[in-house]
Amino acid sequence: MAKYQSRLDKRSKKNTNKLLNIMIAIVLLLIVVVGGTIVLGGGGDEKATTDAPKNSETKSADKNDKTTKEKDNSVSMDEKDDSKDKADDEQKDEDKKKDDEKKKDESSDEEQDSVALDGEDQSKMKVEESDDPNVVKTMVHPDWKPIGTEQTGEHVSVYEEGTVDWQEKIKATSYATGIPAGNMTVWWMEGNGGPQKSMATVTAKDTQTPYRVYLQWVDGKGWQPTKVQELKENDKD
Repeated sequence: MAKYQSRLDKRSKKNTNKLLNIMIAIVLLLIVVVGGTIVLGGGGDEKATTDAPKNSETKSADKNDKTTKEKDNSVSMDEKDDSKDKADDEQKDEDKKKDDEKKKDESSDEEQDSVALDGEDQSKMKVEESDDPNVVKTMVHPDWKPIGTEQTGEHVSVYEEGTVDWQEKIKATSYATGIPAGNMTVWWMEGNGGPQKSMATVTAKDTQTPYRVYLQWVDGKGWQPTKVQELKENDKD
């Protein structure tokens, strides 16, 4: 009976040791599994963490490239605008120069007409008195000549602006007064006691001094001034 009990104890102890060994093996296996999970999981996080800055850097690089392109485009547009503005300014300057030269040429032509006709010795100018209360002085020059004409055939005095006869009257008036046609305002042009006599009332634009000019037609030679009166007031205004 004692021997049988001893065998049972040995078998029970053996079974217990076997159970403990199995449990120890299970625990070790769990430790290995958990440890591997932790290691593998940590590596994934590390990889994710490592990749994150790369993505950030890529986005930053893309943003910088976009900003650079926008800046380059802006600079390019600014350069185009500057070039266009510069070209416009140059064109305006060129147009202004042309206008100035044209005005200068026109003024020069007008002055040449006046100077070419105004070649008499002004010391010979005679100043006469007048009974007209509106006349400051009457001036007559013995060397005044007909201004010439483009008209042929029988002359007919015309008082229509733009006609050849009208333009020649204006030229004779400019000759007598010394006022260039471009600086002259013609207030009145009328006949003066005959078909070949005319009278003009004019002022200089810069001084507004009124003059009455008497003209006589000379066949084949044009209009000749015979008398100029400086007036106190413009009676044709």
